[in-house]
Amino acid sequence: MTGHLQEREITLDDSKKLKREKIIQIAAKEFAEKGYDAANINEIAVLSGIGKGSIYLYFKTKKELFLVTMQTVVDKFNEASQSVMNLDCSLMDKLKLCLESLFKFDDEYAPFIILWSRYQFQNYPDFQDEVSEIFKGLRQPFCEILKEGAEKGIFKTPHPEVSGYLVLSMACMLIPSLQPKNLVFDLPAEEKAQFLIDFVLNGLASGEKRE
Repeated sequence: MTGHLQEREITLDDSKKLKREKIIQIAAKEFAEKGYDAANINEIAVLSGIGKGSIYLYFKTKKELFLVTMQTVVDKFNEASQSVMNLDCSLMDKLKLCLESLFKFDDEYAPFIILWSRYQFQNYPDFQDEVSEIFKGLRQPFCEILKEGAEKGIFKTPHPEVSGYLVLSMACMLIPSLQPKNLVFDLPAEEKAQFLIDFVLNGLASGEKRE
């Protein structure tokens, strides 16, 4: 009997974990589309398939749900970064793979990338102190790659971290969910990544003498 009870407890714990993850996914979409103030926690509960009051069994307040969602944003980005940075390959390959990962991330987790961009670049005001603390744990792989590359003479830049953020900013311009209108061609992730790699390597100069 004890074994069956333990199995049932594990099943219930797994079910609660999956439900919690679904709530966070729905919340990310609501916060991304409507912002914190306009997002409705009751609507999030309904879309998550639970009763309006039941959501408080998972999150005590709307603020807690928001902050947990932002922590999930950081965790997802760090997982993607870690999977690339742990590879045994060249820095240029890592740079390209990070770009591809970012573009593919948009396809799978568009709400999370929207929330990330607001705090990465736009300095949104919602709970700035708490979110800033969360974002201190956000890994910046583009900066890491360019810094290491500059130290090894692979990249020529006196400000590798700034250059890393510039590459990241250019990448964001090629992410459809971050654009108010369809300003970019809908290219595969690999093509967009290669475009930026070529840009980093060659810039926009044709090689001919400038006027």
